[in-house]
Amino acid sequence: MKWVPLTRSQIQDLINLPAQKISLPECVIFYKPQPELRVSILVGRKLGKAHDRNRMRRRLREAVRLSCSLETGFWIIMGRKSSCDTLFNKLLSNVREGISKAKAWEAQFPH
Repeated sequence: MKWVPLTRSQIQDLINLPAQKISLPECVIFYKPQPELRVSILVGRKLGKAHDRNRMRRRLREAVRLSCSLETGFWIIMGRKSSCDTLFNKLLSNVREGISKAKAWEAQFPH
């Protein structure tokens, strides 16, 4: 699966006006239905040093990859500090739950 990153303006637009926002203990998922797949994983500088942020990014990316296949849409996964310390199985189950909520919402209100 090849993911295409979002541009800065797309990220800002999606954060300001998301179609769906799911808050989880380890991350916040923003979703907007679109015909193509675009994914961006964000971890802010306030969350720690570079090696901590990189670890959060890697864990979130792997959790999204293992959770389910994303076919379409604009997705932003914003990491939180607890994503670095949480057990990976718990992180994976929470990310799966968030993605399934977004997909259930899309099924309810098709674009």
